[in-house]
Amino acid sequence: MPTTIQTDTVLTALHRLGHATNLELHEATADQLPQLGLTSLHRITARMVERGEIRLAPSDGRQVVLDARPDAHDHFVCTVCGGILDITLPDSTIAMIQGQLGRNLVRDGIVVRGRCERCGPLGAGNSAPSQ
Repeated sequence: MPTTIQTDTVLTALHRLGHATNLELHEATADQLPQLGLTSLHRITARMVERGEIRLAPSDGRQVVLDARPDAHDHFVCTVCGGILDITLPDSTIAMIQGQLGRNLVRDGIVVRGRCERCGPLGAGNSAPSQ
């Protein structure tokens, strides 16, 4: 399927960022695509998800986060800042989880949630996020 300059630019930016919202992609491509509106960008990324070129990343549910990697893989999501990191869980961990879940585990990526190094542990001068 042929691609456009806009699609190629957006995909390149997403690969550079790894995980991003449409707004972050819009900001990252503004110099190269100054005429590209946020609605058009959303249409571009929605088509890319439909075609399997990118996928949706796990998030806090308040915003859609895009993932440059279309393959199934594991993630760490910070419960404070919402940052997302790709991780690789060892086969022994997957086997242990599978043993507890039986046939319920679908190997489409496991999400581990916690506090990232930047946000730090509770009690270290940090407070829980306000809602």
